[in-house]
Amino acid sequence: MTIKTVIDIRQPVAEVFKELVNPDNMPKWIEGFVRLEKVKGRRPRRGSISTQIHKDSKGQMELREEILLFERNKKFEIRLSHKNMDTKQSYEFVNQGKSMTRVILVTQTRLIPAFIAIFSVFMKGGMKRQQEANLMRFKKLMEK
Repeated sequence: MTIKTVIDIRQPVAEVFKELVNPDNMPKWIEGFVRLEKVKGRRPRRGSISTQIHKDSKGQMELREEILLFERNKKFEIRLSHKNMDTKQSYEFVNQGKSMTRVILVTQTRLIPAFIAIFSVFMKGGMKRQQEANLMRFKKLMEK
């Protein structure tokens, strides 16, 4: 399942990129995000591994985060893994001129085991709304 979200932010690319990859900002814009625990390497460097801790109505969930790509002010990719899913998030940052940045987020999710994947059609709408809401919170954070 693939979800694409595009948002324009009234800030320069360098500032948007710096704030998006900063783990201290994640609780401010990612719903349910509690904290990031370092496992290996130095985030946001490629190859670094961390554990993302999220809280929802069912309790706490841990996701293994691996940085796949780090191109300063251009691209940032992470893989999030859990026993029930494998997700790749690709952020692209495009300079729109006059202190305007376009952020393009493409999320590819594979649900595990296969029988759960049957429900992905029903889950996609909710996941898309959540991704859009998270990026809107990030936009508000950046433009305040």
